[in-house]
Amino acid sequence: MADNRRADKTRTGAKPSPAPALLALGLFLVLGLALVWINVNRTHMAYELRRMEAELEDAQAHLAKLEVERDNLLSPARLRRLARERGLRRAEPGQIRSIAQGEGDS
Repeated sequence: MADNRRADKTRTGAKPSPAPALLALGLFLVLGLALVWINVNRTHMAYELRRMEAELEDAQAHLAKLEVERDNLLSPARLRRLARERGLRRAEPGQIRSIAQGEGDS
């Protein structure tokens, strides 16, 4: 008989515990905040990636300009012209002295 009363009580008037509903609500809140944080972080990383790509493009363009400048500065025609302006000419065979390596290195 006591079992019937308990069964009747749960069917008719006993309120269910709010704990599972609050737990589910808390879980949904945490998951929602996690999704928001992930999206914010992804957006931040996308902006950072774009900034770094632009920086790389600038560096590559600067490198290309420096390579052109180096090639111009080291061009044989320019070096000949500068040598002429400074009075430099080819060395005569008697003006070149070779030093053998190994001699006097004791």
